[in-house]
Amino acid sequence: MSSPIFKKPILYQKILRALQDALICDYPSELQCLAAHVCNEKVDRPLNGILTTLYHHGFTVPQLLSVLLNCESIRMSRLFSGYSSQPVAAQYKELQQVIQHFNDIQEEVLEVGRGYLLQAEATLFSEDDVDHTERMVMDAVDDGEREEVLEVSLKDWSRTKKLKVYNFFQGVPVYATVDVISVQEHDVLIRPNSDFLKVFSSHTEGNSAYAICADEKEQVKISIGEVTAEFVQIILQEVAQSLLNCRKNLGVRMNMDVFSDIKVRGKSIKKVMLRDISLAGLGLTVPNLDKEPCRTGEVIECRFELSGRRIVAHGWVRWVVVMNGEVRLGMELRPHIGVQQALQKEVFNIQRKIIVQLNDLDVPEALKAVVL
Repeated sequence: MSSPIFKKPILYQKILRALQDALICDYPSELQCLAAHVCNEKVDRPLNGILTTLYHHGFTVPQLLSVLLNCESIRMSRLFSGYSSQPVAAQYKELQQVIQHFNDIQEEVLEVGRGYLLQAEATLFSEDDVDHTERMVMDAVDDGEREEVLEVSLKDWSRTKKLKVYNFFQGVPVYATVDVISVQEHDVLIRPNSDFLKVFSSHTEGNSAYAICADEKEQVKISIGEVTAEFVQIILQEVAQSLLNCRKNLGVRMNMDVFSDIKVRGKSIKKVMLRDISLAGLGLTVPNLDKEPCRTGEVIECRFELSGRRIVAHGWVRWVVVMNGEVRLGMELRPHIGVQQALQKEVFNIQRKIIVQLNDLDVPEALKAVVL
């Protein structure tokens, strides 16, 4: 793996950049080897050894699965783009092979992480953790902190000539890295690319996204200003704690009605809607209740069926919100390898469908003038 990156195929370079952007570390050889495995290239180091090293350095199962999903998106996008001159049947077969290859990598990530999951399962959930519940809505920072964050970030963007932006589409993060032309106090001029258009296409109104600030702990909401053939003006708005940092686990909204039964304090509640899933938690909706069925920190059991498999999950209530005549609650799962494998497979299946939808979105009006 000592050969220079520029001698590698373009796909390998894109995959490696995606890994480097998401898994910032001081041991590039692991990321180069992982990129080779993702691209199905011959590599001397086995995948399980690379994953063990990454776990040892503090990366988690959700982090690795999240970045691998992004890598899968890159590979699949090449297939969807019609780059191949092969017959449709041959392209379809290649698509199946790519999906199976990533399924195999996913299984390896979960299997190697098994020891970590089992160790976490043995850790007691302390009462102190209840006070650190993730918030559903992040408040903007005050003006003084906003100016400090932007000052550092503007200097960083000016130095690196790179800006990372993202949005969420049906719960899935959509990223882009763009070249910076110049920076001002309240705006940044950038050179758009296809990923940038996709980020803004993923927003319902097409003119809102987030830029990742220098230390990646904060984000700044951005909108589109002037658009020319040479540049796009990015308007900087309020600064808040990064939603990506709060969203520690890869998750998606359910694309079908899935009902579950929950049990709290020995009381059963039926026909609870499973709203979203991730490797580490569930979002549930309890309709037609006048009061909260449970409190933050309580032990909860949830039973439901996914893809023909009966799931029995245990964990804790992390937040409860009454909204529009229904109760919404977030459940943190007690780590269990079987449950998490089943959930992750469902997450990947849903996200593949979301990726296809994302590729079909129209470019927003604010960016119609962009010429790539």
